[in-house]
Amino acid sequence: MADNTDSVFFLRNLKGYAPEKEAQAGGEYPLYTDARIVGELTEGCEPYFFLNALCEEKEPGVVVPSIILRIFWYVSEDRAIEVRTDASRYHGGLISDEIAALASLKLGIRLKAGGLTRIFGGFSQDPFGTPWAVNRSNPELTIRSKRLVLPNVVKKVDLANLAELKALKNLEDEQYISLVRAARLYQDALWIAESEPALAWLMLISAAETAANQWSADEAPPSERLRASKPKLAEILINCGGEDLLVQVAEEIASSLGATKKFIDFCLKFMPDPPANRPDEWGQVKWNTSNLKKILGKLYGYRSKALHGGTPFPAPMCQAPERLSSEQVEIEIGSFGLAAHTLGGSWKAEDLPVNMNTFNYMVNGILNKWWTSLVSIKT
Repeated sequence: MADNTDSVFFLRNLKGYAPEKEAQAGGEYPLYTDARIVGELTEGCEPYFFLNALCEEKEPGVVVPSIILRIFWYVSEDRAIEVRTDASRYHGGLISDEIAALASLKLGIRLKAGGLTRIFGGFSQDPFGTPWAVNRSNPELTIRSKRLVLPNVVKKVDLANLAELKALKNLEDEQYISLVRAARLYQDALWIAESEPALAWLMLISAAETAANQWSADEAPPSERLRASKPKLAEILINCGGEDLLVQVAEEIASSLGATKKFIDFCLKFMPDPPANRPDEWGQVKWNTSNLKKILGKLYGYRSKALHGGTPFPAPMCQAPERLSSEQVEIEIGSFGLAAHTLGGSWKAEDLPVNMNTFNYMVNGILNKWWTSLVSIKT
């Protein structure tokens, strides 16, 4: 069976599954990670199964196919495609990439899918399945330093926690695709953090921003948000064309309305509690609303300068987190001293408020709490 390209096929297949129905076909994909995998998921998330490949212990940053994703299809791949542009469900990957991204976000680990390796059903009736080779390169991870930028993603995780994916069947397509897009950005951020940390920063912020756009759309209609963020513009539009013109313009620019405030409000609403293991107080991020708000505002400012002015994220925030000894937890802030100087740039300590390892903890917690809120609303 060929790879399916419908970007919400995971959701359609999940909704189409029923225990009494017979699967049309199935397939297996290896999932690559440098995390330590325990347990497996053989029931509770049908028609998707996550099998433990029982890999031996490996060095941090070495990715191997530690998980086998097994999928059974209960809905047809055939669908009519009109001759028009439609990217409403597009996220740039196959169903295996979709599931790997969701699992990466849920578990907080580096995780990417390889190509299809085995099929069940179709032209073959072999009960053990038929080996299948596709022309697709397996994911590779580039590590530039022995000290990882994101050491906390190399951890032990239990595949049983992926049973929560089953609840996604209750989401609407629009909510689901926003979740997948955010997960894909998060997944890619973790994957390139060791080789291109400045780009990883952008992807982490974009992952949260993608979710914030959906959350904001659920909270209030675009016209109300336009009134709140740009009252003078709203007044001009009403004077020129009435309420209808205001609504039309608001819907056209909905994703950019109050972008910074929307990002900060979203992150603060779903911010996780501080990490369980923390460094000494001098190396901690002050986990209170006022300080977190300042940090998020500064990060969004760096994001804007990078996207619109070409100024990369500060180099000290792109490095591995420091720690005084091997027994201590990595610091959460971006720099030890009063200032940092490197690669032709200088930054005061207050301009390096958090390192990527800690911000990844924040974003993972934020996105998972938002995910939980989506599912809770629908159940």
